[in-house]
Amino acid sequence: MPSRLGKALASVALAAALVGVSAGPAHAAPTVTTPTASSAHTDFWYYGCYYGYACLELRNQNQPNPFWNVEHCGDNGIRDYYWWAKASGNPFTVYYQDGRWDYVAAWSQRTLDQNNLAVMVRVHC
Repeated sequence: MPSRLGKALASVALAAALVGVSAGPAHAAPTVTTPTASSAHTDFWYYGCYYGYACLELRNQNQPNPFWNVEHCGDNGIRDYYWWAKASGNPFTVYYQDGRWDYVAAWSQRTLDQNNLAVMVRVHC
């Protein structure tokens, strides 16, 4: 008959094995998703600008999905180089690492400072 300590160790080993199976690698890249009714209020990479979102296009256009679509009102962290933006709805401001910023008016589009690292998008709602 196994001791209590043996049973406890077996339970811990089983729990660790189950967690290991279900846990993904910490460095795994996020998957590209297409917005649906069940995924409302999400930010995502896409092959184009999605209607109603703040949209930024990567400077490096050799990516399969170069458009970052932001839906959340308020501050949204980013960290990349973008060359173009489109507001199909609410206006937004792109903030850069050096403290400068670019404003994109509602229902407009414009170029961005593609040589400046963008660090935040504030969607004005």
